[in-house]
Amino acid sequence: MERNDYPLVLQAKHVTQILGVAKSTTYELFASPDFPLLQPLTGRKLVYRDEFFKWLDSKQKVVPEVQNMVAR
Repeated sequence: MERNDYPLVLQAKHVTQILGVAKSTTYELFASPDFPLLQPLTGRKLVYRDEFFKWLDSKQKVVPEVQNMVAR
């Protein structure tokens, strides 16, 4: 899927799918202080799609091998 094919607000399942990691790893990322997590009143863990990809792009500049993993 292309970035714009995902909904404007991503759920944990989307982040897990995009990164190709276990759901537990996704929740570890959600706990990172620099992760652009939304905390709506429902308590669900959500992130704006564009903010997520901006965050991911910034991480790829620091760790180039991640780009190869995401490009698959």
